[in-house]
Amino acid sequence: MIEPVNTRLGLDGKIALVTSGTHGLGLAIASKLCDNGAHVIITTSPGDVDAERALLVLGGKPGSASVVPLDVHDEHAVRVLLEQVKQDRGRLDLFVHHAVSPDLTPLLNLVEPLAKAFVDGGRVVVAGYTVTPVHGVIRTLALEMAWYRVAVNAVVTTVVDNGPMNIDPELVDRLAIKSPSGRVTLPEDVANAVALLCADEAAWIQGQVITVDGGLELLERWGETR
Repeated sequence: MIEPVNTRLGLDGKIALVTSGTHGLGLAIASKLCDNGAHVIITTSPGDVDAERALLVLGGKPGSASVVPLDVHDEHAVRVLLEQVKQDRGRLDLFVHHAVSPDLTPLLNLVEPLAKAFVDGGRVVVAGYTVTPVHGVIRTLALEMAWYRVAVNAVVTTVVDNGPMNIDPELVDRLAIKSPSGRVTLPEDVANAVALLCADEAAWIQGQVITVDGGLELLERWGETR
């Protein structure tokens, strides 16, 4: 008898914090981590109309979810939240920053509080778009956090197909036709890559910016493929 293959990523029981996790890429990432058994704390801003819907989306999964208010640019508020997570949950394992703003400099001030919250190593992943200047911040964070056995990486994409929520459906259609893979990136594609970086087997991947776009960026470098 052939035993069923376990497709989970070994994230059961992990404690994850996903910033701006009530919508878009953030919600897709939170959903993927919940699918793999993690408890996900998603942050939201005041008046966020997506918070309640996000909890409905994340309900009934192998993992669990909760929502907390946070302004990620308020360093004191972030420190307080990290201390609270450690107090309530004992530790933090995964910190995923959904970059809704191109300003990533606040992350550089979080080395100490993150290190204290992680306790026994962990992961930091920044997820956003290629227009966000992630390389310098990721390199700096990776060098700082490596001492604490925390791997820091980023996952970026050129454009995401958000279905009915697309701001420019015609652009998405044009890029899908040009893409070597025949379609545009879905939020789940980015979430899959983030989850892989959070797995134990990815512990030695450090300071990398991974582009998830089905090869679309290759066209800009090497020209048309078909």
